[in-house]
Amino acid sequence: MTVAGAGQFYRWLDEAVPRAGSQRSLDSQDTTLSRRGLLIRADKRARELQGLKIGAGDVVALSMGNVAEFVILLLAVSKLGAIAMPVDPANGDRSLLGVASRLPVRAVLRRPRGLENSPLQYPEGYKLLARRKLSGSLLEVDTLELPEEHRNYSFPGDTEYICETAGADGAPYDVLRSGAHLRWIGESAAKMLDLTAGTHLACAQAFTSPRFFDPVVLGWLASEARLVMADNPTLESVLPPVGTYERLVVVDLLYTLQTAARALKAAGTTRDLLAVIPQATIATNHGRLLKQVFGEYPRQLLLLEEVGILGARVMHRGERFELSPGVQCRPGTVYPHGPSGPGKDGGHEVLVNPAHPILTRPPIPAGQPGGPVDGAPGWHHTGYLGSFNSQGVLGEVPGRTDSLVNLEGRRASLHTIEAAMLRHRRITAAEAAVEYDVDGNPFVHLRYHATGSTPLDDLEEFMVDSLPPYMVPRMHTRLGA
Repeated sequence: MTVAGAGQFYRWLDEAVPRAGSQRSLDSQDTTLSRRGLLIRADKRARELQGLKIGAGDVVALSMGNVAEFVILLLAVSKLGAIAMPVDPANGDRSLLGVASRLPVRAVLRRPRGLENSPLQYPEGYKLLARRKLSGSLLEVDTLELPEEHRNYSFPGDTEYICETAGADGAPYDVLRSGAHLRWIGESAAKMLDLTAGTHLACAQAFTSPRFFDPVVLGWLASEARLVMADNPTLESVLPPVGTYERLVVVDLLYTLQTAARALKAAGTTRDLLAVIPQATIATNHGRLLKQVFGEYPRQLLLLEEVGILGARVMHRGERFELSPGVQCRPGTVYPHGPSGPGKDGGHEVLVNPAHPILTRPPIPAGQPGGPVDGAPGWHHTGYLGSFNSQGVLGEVPGRTDSLVNLEGRRASLHTIEAAMLRHRRITAAEAAVEYDVDGNPFVHLRYHATGSTPLDDLEEFMVDSLPPYMVPRMHTRLGA
């Protein structure tokens, strides 16, 4: 088990320790660690996992919140040359079992749910070899024997990380990232957000979402910034005391930042920080309140899960996107009337030529977001609707050209919501649409037809049982009643 065989996550840390090993590097709700402290804990976890016969090329699923152990295990898996795959626990174990049905998952590390101690019922063909708690932790690790159909499954030899995303039809895709790809994303984030020594980089949103993992975790590892994380999606849980930092960068949703800004304004105070919003379709006028309270206009990120960070811009009228190193973009098909919602003025689809190849399982069909553009080698669809100036520079991104939507930092398909609602015994037709509140925050409005004349008293309960929390429609309207 040598550093030479380790992945990019571990190499970042190993390279940083000689320069700044004793400096505090990570603050969570339960601990504060230096880079050297992280390395020591990661080495210990790597030995534990190696003792369970987990090694190079094995897929290790990590299902937990924003806790220090998530980062430590990410580093430990990387040291072994294994492949890490964070899984969103917001949907219970359904997402985890879905991943195991598609990919050869060799081990699962997860936080136990309540008092339940029974093992997960893995998809047919899997055999549970061992189940135990990690030393000094409540986290559980299951080691698995793969089913016959997964035993010859192979990945490109440089695959280090997998993240799940949704296609326009709602089908899951698994994005494969190499060490070089991860390094590029991290260095792009560090450059665009100016993550230097003395910067506190704070985030309370789920790192299982690439929209937060890419700028925060990868940006932190590629820089000398200090990570402040919490397993609690409130801004107050990650804000360090005033006077304890040189510069503060907060990556969060527009809604969370607005809530904090209004509370500070009502109290007659301000807080100097750079707000970073990984939501490209938010109109620039919603940055004014944040400028008044936080002292500078927020930074807006344009991300595509299959690629990483495409670009960033100051969230102010007239500002345009600065693209990540090596990324090219150009206008594609024109949409003169735009989609419904804030994109009503139309524009062109944004096409991208990324710095690293897009690799997914299964491959994304041509024409789909992340998929290739027919007749244009190297170029890919994004599904974003953008406005370009006469020099071809991207400005506003007022919406999308497809059924995908960013809900609470996670990519979702409206078709998935519609299909789930049609499983209700009385609903005969369902249409889900993304709408925006007065503050510019997206939400889902479900319109449906149903049999019978009585109200659907169980609709909200059905939605909660059928969908992950972030996909549950905020409004629902019965038509033809």
